[in-house]
Amino acid sequence: MRCSIAMLLWAACPFVVEAALLAPVPAWGQAVQPSATHQAPASAPLTLPVHPFAGAVYPSMRPFAEITVFLNADAVADEVADQVQKGWDCLKPASYTVTPQGSAKPLRVETVRQVGKGSCKDTTPDPVLLLILSPVDTSTAYVVSLSGLPDGKVVRSAATKFSSATKSSFSFTPQAVPGEAMNNGAKRDVGQMNVQYSVPFIGRSPLLFNTKDLFSTDAEDAKAAWAATLGLSHGLLRSWYTPLTLTQTMQGNQVASNVSAVTNLSISGLVPWFFTRKLLNNPGIDAGAAPEFAISGAYTRRIEQMVKAKTPLLAANDASLNPSVTIAPWYLLPRLCTKYQAWLKKQNGGEKGQAAPTGSSGSRQFCLAIQPDLGLYYLPVNHTKRGSQQVEGYGDGSILIPLSNLNFKKFQIVSADGLLNSQIHIKWSDSVNAANNYARTRQWTFGIEVMK
Repeated sequence: MRCSIAMLLWAACPFVVEAALLAPVPAWGQAVQPSATHQAPASAPLTLPVHPFAGAVYPSMRPFAEITVFLNADAVADEVADQVQKGWDCLKPASYTVTPQGSAKPLRVETVRQVGKGSCKDTTPDPVLLLILSPVDTSTAYVVSLSGLPDGKVVRSAATKFSSATKSSFSFTPQAVPGEAMNNGAKRDVGQMNVQYSVPFIGRSPLLFNTKDLFSTDAEDAKAAWAATLGLSHGLLRSWYTPLTLTQTMQGNQVASNVSAVTNLSISGLVPWFFTRKLLNNPGIDAGAAPEFAISGAYTRRIEQMVKAKTPLLAANDASLNPSVTIAPWYLLPRLCTKYQAWLKKQNGGEKGQAAPTGSSGSRQFCLAIQPDLGLYYLPVNHTKRGSQQVEGYGDGSILIPLSNLNFKKFQIVSADGLLNSQIHIKWSDSVNAANNYARTRQWTFGIEVMK
């Protein structure tokens, strides 16, 4: 087996991954019910029940923090409904303030998502999720307040802490690929290792870092590539999640016969949740999160080019426009999944020594999900053999089956909770490799994905 220098360097890097589990704790878009709510006396200040959670968005593995605000809790539901009738907008980020204790500067709330099929504007309001891209830690307590209430009332949560920090996320997928396309035009069965690592904040700076690498047992594999990215991101609008991101990427194929530097400016956003939460949350589908779209414009400086059957010569100074849609997993038959999880919880309730309880709240162990992605590259500087503008579309569809958590406490690569989340990942893709001169491959892959 031939390996790249990039792979060896990556494997030797002594970092400790400290991101949150995607499961069995709830993912973005899936609320957790508060353990208990009590009707406050009329004279007592209203206490807002909240639940903080730090995790990573799948499949990008971008770390995030969120806070579920239970507007439907007995202690505040009537007051929230009354404030909404008076004009308070429960879906605006400016309607919520998240303040670290000991600091006068609140965290920026990027967007507010509605949970469930109802609305926070109903007589019995549904909970909302506050997305926060600022770094959070486990030692600081945070207070959530409802802001801009028409009659000036004070509704805020008790000080609460995150159980994990937004520091980094990590995933790796060993996979088998039958009939993979080679750069020389041949097809061979290969083994691959897909690796992603993401750091949303370097220290307290706005800088982000991530790597996306796919290593193969065959150096001629047209899909094998590595990419390391450094950049910064800032939300453009307070009323809608629209981060503007500027990045610099070094990328290449596995043996570095194709190497390029890419400067990329992108804007992304979420399909408005109000229009998708009912469509994508029903007895057949539980999407959890709204689809995310992005439009990226890139300048590419090609440092090395090795032209083969699958990698045509491209401009040394190139440009591209890349619209794409990333869709979070759609879990099928959610009611059946919930009943199955209840059965698992009953079966495992008396067992001891497990790494994590199966069938626990938020768990989707063995539940079936699908996850599609779509996009294209428009290359205005390059042309096809017929002389037309070059456009390379791509897409893939994955079948995901979450498995039990794995316990690797003896390895330094995991944090103190000692758990990794895993799932079976079966994917069909029609993809192009931007790091390998847009070489196209079409194949099935079969692997076990492990995430942290």
